[in-house]
Amino acid sequence: MIDLKKILVFLFLSISTMCFMIELDISNQIHHFIDVGNLLIKLSKNDFQVGFLFEDNRSNYAKLGFLKVKSSDSSFRIGGTLGNSWTIFLKMGVNIYGVTPGDYTVNVVLSPDINYMQCQINQKFFLGKNTLSFSDYERIGSVSFGFSRVYLRFQDREFGVYRIDDGIFPGFYPYTVGQTGEEGLFMGIGWMDGLAGFVSFRHRIVLKESSVFLNPFAVVKTDSIYPGIKMELFATDFKANLILTTRKVLMSVSF
Repeated sequence: MIDLKKILVFLFLSISTMCFMIELDISNQIHHFIDVGNLLIKLSKNDFQVGFLFEDNRSNYAKLGFLKVKSSDSSFRIGGTLGNSWTIFLKMGVNIYGVTPGDYTVNVVLSPDINYMQCQINQKFFLGKNTLSFSDYERIGSVSFGFSRVYLRFQDREFGVYRIDDGIFPGFYPYTVGQTGEEGLFMGIGWMDGLAGFVSFRHRIVLKESSVFLNPFAVVKTDSIYPGIKMELFATDFKANLILTTRKVLMSVSF
């Protein structure tokens, strides 16, 4: 009898050496999307699906005197696969450069077995010595999770807000590194199913051409502690997110 799992693993390892895009998502299920040119393959525990993918990548430029400077990049992917079931895949991304740098990514997966939308935003604004930095991670589906971080430097004072799912915690940064506060200690008080304190420390680790952001946090109540960690890995054409709490585990990888 043919072992479907062994075939899927062999195909995944073989095809990934020549693919242009891999999407891996782990929540309550595990599935892979593999793009080989315009061929889209989906691998999951009990299904092997094949389909087509349409992709459009564009770069926009702005004139700066006699020079042309790149102002943004955008990418759009949409496709569908068929096997024992069907799946629709959509991914959009925008990178903005210049004085207001930012990046926006949206992933949508629709199928009879699993449906979810995942959004990620990173945006910065500068006005003199004042800085506003905002990041947000949202996943809506059978397993949902939200994580937001706001950093505001105004007149040499540093404030911010963290949001974990339905909990929101305004507070301040007693310690930060850099103008945009990408690393630092945050302390706040807010509400998450009752009054709670919140503490978080965001730290960056540089590994050659990649960066890892570790963001452990804890929601503290009089009768309980809700700990967790959010990890982000950035490299050339590679992005990974890991959410680990006592209630949920989420991981997504894209390259």
